[in-house]
Amino acid sequence: MRNGPRWKPALGRVHRLTPREKETFLLLAEGLSNDWMAQRMHVTERTVRAHLSAIMEKLELESRYSACLAAYVFGAERSDHS
Repeated sequence: MRNGPRWKPALGRVHRLTPREKETFLLLAEGLSNDWMAQRMHVTERTVRAHLSAIMEKLELESRYSACLAAYVFGAERSDHS
């Protein structure tokens, strides 16, 4: 029996992210490339890759795709409560 998407538990782990990782996480929801995220954050692409790696580890996610889905839902839920 399935209990929902495999990425869903990651939503309960977002508190583990640093403010900069959370910013990267939310940009991921926009479907931006690493290069575009780097430009928006005024950092190098290497820094973005480091943030994404930390995000995947802290949220216990296996793919960029699942991280993107989790980020999209997290951002949507956040805006619903604003």
